[in-house]
Amino acid sequence: MPRKSFDASVLGEFFWNSTDLLSILGSDGTWKIVNAAWPEHMGWSLEDLQSSPFIDLVHPDDVAATVREFDRMVAAPDATLIEFRNRQRHRDGTYRWIEWSCQGRNGMVFSAGRDVTSQVEGQMELAGSLETTRAILDAVVDSIITIDEQFRVLDVSPGTDRIYGVSHDERRGTNSLNIVLPDDRDHVATELRRLFRGEDGSITSYRFRAHNVDGTTLTIETRGRLIRDEAGHEPRAVLVSRDVTEAVAAEAVLKEAKEAAERANAAKSEFMSRMSHELRTPLNSVLGFAQILEMELTSPDALEMVGFIHNSGAYLLELINEVLDISRIEAGHISVLIEPIALKDLESECIELVTPQASERGITISSKSNYDYHVLGDQQRLKQVLLNLLSNAIKYNRTHGTVTLSCESKSDKVRFSVSDTGPGISPDLLSRLFTPFDRLDAEMTGIEGTGLGLALSKGLIEAIGGALGVESKVGKGSTFWIELPAAECLASCPTASQPNLALSASCHAATSNVLYIEDDLANVQLVERLLLQRPNINLITSLLGGLGVELALQYRPDLILLDVHLTDIHGFEVLERLQGDSRTVDIPVVVLSADATTWQRRRFRNAGVYNYLSKPLDLHMLLDVIDQHVGAGAASLVIANAREHVTAT
Repeated sequence: MPRKSFDASVLGEFFWNSTDLLSILGSDGTWKIVNAAWPEHMGWSLEDLQSSPFIDLVHPDDVAATVREFDRMVAAPDATLIEFRNRQRHRDGTYRWIEWSCQGRNGMVFSAGRDVTSQVEGQMELAGSLETTRAILDAVVDSIITIDEQFRVLDVSPGTDRIYGVSHDERRGTNSLNIVLPDDRDHVATELRRLFRGEDGSITSYRFRAHNVDGTTLTIETRGRLIRDEAGHEPRAVLVSRDVTEAVAAEAVLKEAKEAAERANAAKSEFMSRMSHELRTPLNSVLGFAQILEMELTSPDALEMVGFIHNSGAYLLELINEVLDISRIEAGHISVLIEPIALKDLESECIELVTPQASERGITISSKSNYDYHVLGDQQRLKQVLLNLLSNAIKYNRTHGTVTLSCESKSDKVRFSVSDTGPGISPDLLSRLFTPFDRLDAEMTGIEGTGLGLALSKGLIEAIGGALGVESKVGKGSTFWIELPAAECLASCPTASQPNLALSASCHAATSNVLYIEDDLANVQLVERLLLQRPNINLITSLLGGLGVELALQYRPDLILLDVHLTDIHGFEVLERLQGDSRTVDIPVVVLSADATTWQRRRFRNAGVYNYLSKPLDLHMLLDVIDQHVGAGAASLVIANAREHVTAT
């Protein structure tokens, strides 16, 4: 049928200009004619299509159903209208969903097709989404319901069954407040009303108590969202609820524990703050006037007595600064420096410090035996413990009583004992003896104390590898003993006397002070050994960053060697404190650290350190760096001494 035979009719114009896919097929399935929509929408011209039957364009999965419908149309004598869908191949190789309206007549098939690909894919996507949503709702343990403004339940997820024990069929259509405890219903109703008064997308969140069919009470956490339909239907709310009963119970326990810990810490902090303040205030006068007297007095005997006051006050100040050590001991973070200690020398020093206290009460202090034992321990920590034991033996003694010190060897250990003639300790109180802040009711006696001394002493002794114990009899007194590992007394053993780090004004040899802040004992010993090659250098060491800052202020060293990762504070904080004080800002700092990362090096370099040496250390390089920095100070001292000598002569 040539096209010109249709040009004269309105029907012809409709056929050729229609946007639908219009075509006529022969009974054998060959193409007779197609309209302009075919090349426009499917890319095929009549010439393209005439080379093969129509079935070649049908998707393989749709061939059987399409052939069946085609055969019906060819065989139907009454020109029945048949509608169906299939997928047709586009010229670019993709398939499009086509909705067909077809009719057979006179051995031919007249068909009109419309591309419904977007609608079909949308329906398929929606179906898949609904299936996914259904699977999610089935798997989710939370309860998800929708309600209307009357709080009536419209739809329910399976999670509702699991939480409340009520089937979703039983719950659907009921008032959502039925499961809420009566005391909480007003609260829930208020939240829901507020939600429905809001705009589309409004959200609420609340908790309430609910019933379970087994009689238990649940704590439920709900989050709701309002949905308004553009078509003007009644608004709905989607409520997602979760059983948080166990979590709420756990929160309550943790909250109570946290509050109890905070109360305990607050009380402890307040006590330590007050104690530190009360001790520092009188010490300020003691040390201040002692220094004035040292400046003004000229009598050697008077200066010696003032020196005792100054030294004792300085040591007491040191103890105050270390009172917080007990918290570090409990956390296992205390740092110590183990070395051989001559017990007899340390005993004499401690007796000298507590003699004024003993004299006030008429207490006699005596050493029971002569000995020459050496132990391994931390000189400073052991001295602190011995002073505490001696002070307690005096405070808790009877008037004109005695304190006896004794020492004995026990295999590879040495036991040092402090005995008193006080009232003794009841056996039922011994278990509380080393508890921080527990004074065993001694606060009722009027004897001053904090209840920290013995707990701190025990922790310090154990930290340096020893043990502390007690033997006591009511009415006869108590004996506190310390056991420490024995050490051989070698010619190189250091004495208990403190090195004189002050430089003599008349000394012609240059002497420099170097402060090393390092928490690793092996590293400290390495640098100590290295500096034996520099006898003109006094090495001051600190295992703690905070203490290192104090030593820097006290001794004003010519050079500070600083580790990065310290036990108490970070090395960078130490550097900031040094640079923030006018007394230490100009002291050169050299970092010695195993942290060789680029950013760490840059951080310290930008902050103004002179060198950053990485571990393992190049000892020759370290010596060169030390010589470079202390050389200037030493040279200045030589020049100053020379000028004084010339002036004096």
